[in-house]
Formats: sequence, structure tokens, C-alpha cells
Amino acid sequence: MTPTAQISSRTGFAPPSAAWAAPRLSWVATFALVGLCWLAVFNQLKLEWTVNPTYGYGWAVPFIGAFLFWERWRRRPAAPASPASRLWLAVPVLALLLYLPVRIVQEANPDWVKANWTLTLIAIALSLSAVYGVGRWRYAAFFAFPILFCMTALPWPVWMEDYMVQSLMRGNARICAELMTLFGQPALAQGNLIQVGTAWVNVEEACSGIRSLQTAFMVSLFLGEFYRLRVPARIGLLLSSVALAFGLNLARTLALTILTGSGGAALAEKWHDMIGNAVMFLCLLSLWAAAEIFHRAAGPAAGPAQARAAGRVLAPYPTWIALCGVAWLALSEAATAGWYGYHERDMRPAVAWGIDWPVRADSYERVDLPERTRALLKINEGQAASWRADDGSIWQMYFLKWNPGRVSKFLSSSHYPTVCLPAGGLKLVAETGTFTCRVGGLTIPFRTYLFDNQGETVHVFHAIIEDVPVAGEAPVYRQANTTERIRSALRGERNLGQRVIGIAITAPMGPEEARRALVETLGRLIKTSEPAPREAARAPARQPGGP
Repeated sequence: MTPTAQISSRTGFAPPSAAWAAPRLSWVATFALVGLCWLAVFNQLKLEWTVNPTYGYGWAVPFIGAFLFWERWRRRPAAPASPASRLWLAVPVLALLLYLPVRIVQEANPDWVKANWTLTLIAIALSLSAVYGVGRWRYAAFFAFPILFCMTALPWPVWMEDYMVQSLMRGNARICAELMTLFGQPALAQGNLIQVGTAWVNVEEACSGIRSLQTAFMVSLFLGEFYRLRVPARIGLLLSSVALAFGLNLARTLALTILTGSGGAALAEKWHDMIGNAVMFLCLLSLWAAAEIFHRAAGPAAGPAQARAAGRVLAPYPTWIALCGVAWLALSEAATAGWYGYHERDMRPAVAWGIDWPVRADSYERVDLPERTRALLKINEGQAASWRADDGSIWQMYFLKWNPGRVSKFLSSSHYPTVCLPAGGLKLVAETGTFTCRVGGLTIPFRTYLFDNQGETVHVFHAIIEDVPVAGEAPVYRQANTTERIRSALRGERNLGQRVIGIAITAPMGPEEARRALVETLGRLIKTSEPAPREAARAPARQPGGP
């Protein structure tokens, strides 16, 4: 018996050097194939990690997943010596064939959760198939956890995330108000607001616990694997992460409410971020302590069972499959670019324009967009302000901008006045039709509405402006469904840059007078320049910026 076989026979592990008994080219090509596919996944998810603080931890997930995989690779069981039937190669082949249509759809819908989840599942299928090729089902099961761990960086479906956020915020506010009243400080919860005396505390998303919950969920999975806990202990650690995230954020809300009641909103704002950082630190520290307790109480899970020794480790994929897979990924990216480039070849150049805000107007005040709004809309730029005009009318205006390729073109039309404003207490009186406003070389297709705000007349104008508009197409104000997203990709339509203008005029005037005031005001605020060169219209990344 050889020394390698003796080691494997006694320990059940294959020494690291055995892996390279297989052809090196096959291993290098397999690493390139799987790595490029995961790189495409993370390249799509980086937008969510950047703009949405709830998923900011996603930047760490690829590195943690790689570390966990390497740890399992070091203690892997011995692999079988004989190769499996080639029928298993149908899985990576089908996954690779699916990659091209998914990328074409995803290019038009980079923010679509279903497309990002599908691309991630393709990468998972390629990864599990590769380890199956080395060690059959035993390896596939053994390495499944670190491969599936990368799914913790995926954004939740919007409906699920919204439900969790709203439920946690309202529950947090109710419990906090009850505790304040119990301790002698009367408080009243209304939705996600808490009234303490004459002051109000807004339980925002950060205070709801959702951000800590998702981070704690990921960390608890990591610690369970790091300590090699048994399954019951890992479940206990996951449940502990939920309790810790909600409990500590409840304490955070309680502390901010007490500060508001004693020193006003300014005092609470001063301590807001510091308390939030302390809560996150305590949550992670408590999770680590809980993992230590579970580890000492139950002990680590048993290592891999004894296996028949093998003198060599099989190659993950045949060399030709891996090399063809790498070539197919490159071809798919080129085909995706060519598909949209072909459909965009005759589009007219964009008009460069921006807004010169009336900072010297009476009562001018800049308004910061809520963090939740920025995260949901994934905007590159967002500005809002209010002021009083010379005739006494009150103006409120917001401007949103998406750079080319930032999100799907449907996202801007999924949030519109008839949904957002009634949630803020305004009553819709009538939809007063469409109104086209022309400023310089820019055409702005407004939709107009009439609202009532406690007896005051509010004229609302809302427009979606395509930097490179598609002829004959008007935006549809609703959530896009799966069919519409796929049809958009089949027509070669993607987001080449969008902007949204929303204006509310509070004044006792008629619709026509409000429109004339709008045209006059936008004539002063909007500054346009010469159209961009045709080449710029064909290369979305070079579109001219806004303000």
C-alpha cells in the first residue's frame, strides 16, 4: 500500500496534493468556467449591495463563501477512483444553454429579482455539477452548503421584503408605545409612528430590525458552519438571530423614543446613528457568544465518514466541456450586446439637460429623499425641494435620474401619484389628462391630476422622460409583469437612461392656469444643451449626465 493510500485509509481524507493528479488543464478550465459564471452573478447583485443598505453585507458574502468552501475542501472525504457515467454532463450543458436567454432578459431588467435568482441558480448548478464530477453525490452533498451560502446575498422578492418591513415597523412601534406607557411615560402608536407628548418618533426601516435580521441571518449561517455545529444547534442559532435582531432594535427604538420625549427630535437625531451602530455590534457579538454556547454544549458535528481510499482525484469537467463552456459564456455576452445594439442602431441622440433649482426663491427648502425610497427606486440621482412662488402658490418638486443600464425601464413607472399621494393623506379628485410641455429641445409628457389636501387644491404633474425614447411608446403606470419584461427583451428594449419629474402646486387655481404656471416655471428651471453625438446614443455608458 502506498503512503497516500495509507493516509486516506486511516483518516478518510484525501491529501491536498492528490487533486493535482488529474489533468491540470481541466482544473484550470473548470475554475475559469465556474468563476466567470459567479462573477456575472455578483456583477448584477453589486447594484443592490451598493444602493440598498439592507443588503450592504452582500459584499462580504462571496469571500465568506469561498472561505467556507476552502475549509470543506481541506477536510473533504476521499473521492471514488472510477468516473461516473457521462449522463451527468447534461446538467451543466443545460445550465449553459439557459445562460444566454437569461442574460438577454436580465440586460433589459437588471433589477428583476426573478432574473437574478435564475442566474444564481445557473451558477449553483455549474458548481454542484463540478464537485459531483469529482466525488459523485457524496461530494455534491458535502460541498452544497458553501455553494448555497451565496444565496444569502440575493435580495428578497419586493412583496416579501415590504411585508416584513411594514410588519416589523408597526410591531416595533406598538410594543415600544406599550412599554413607554407601562413605565409611566404615556405614548401612542399610530402605524409606524410613536407620539410622545407633542413629539413624534418615526420607526424607520433601520429601526424595524429588517436590516439587522438579514445580516444576522447570514452571520448565523456562517458561524454554524465555522463551528461545525450539528443541525439542531444551527437551527437554534438561526432562531437566536431573529430574536436578537428584533429585541435589540426594539431597545434602539425605545432609547430614541425616550430621548425624543426628554430632549426633542434634535437630541434623538444626534444619537440615532451611534445607537444604530452599537445595536449592530451587540447583535453580532451576541450571535458569536450564542455560537460559542451551542458549540460547547453540543459539540461539533461529526466529520465525514470513512471512505475507500483513492489514489487520485478525478477532474471536475472534461477539458473540452469546460473550455467550450468558457467560450459559450463569452459568446453569450457578445450576443447580448449585439442583440440590443442592433435594435438601438437607429435611435436618435439624447438631449442633455438638467435642473437649475430656485435656491433664492421664497421659503426654498431642500428635502432629503428617504433612504427606503432611494433603495427601492435604485436611483443614481434624487433631489427634492419646496418653495413659495411670487403669486403665493406653494411648489413641491422632485427629480429622479437613472443612468443607462441601471435598472429596467419599468421601475420608474411602478411608483406614481395615484398610489403614493393617497398614502400620504391626499385625496384624489380627478385625473385631468395628459399635457405635453416643450422646453427648448426637450419634450416632457406630463400626466396631470387634481388632489385635495384638507380643503386645499393641489395640481399634480408627473412625467417619465426617456433619454432615448422609443417611438410611439408611452410609459404604463403600474407594476410590470413577467410577460411584459420578457417582451421588452425580445424587442431589444432596455433602459438607455430615464428621468422623472414630479410637481405639486398648491393654490386656488384652475387646471389651465396651473399648466401655464408650470410651463413658465420649467422654462426658467430646465437648462438644455445641444444633442449628444449619435455615437453616444449607441453607447449608453457615455450618455451625458444631468445636473
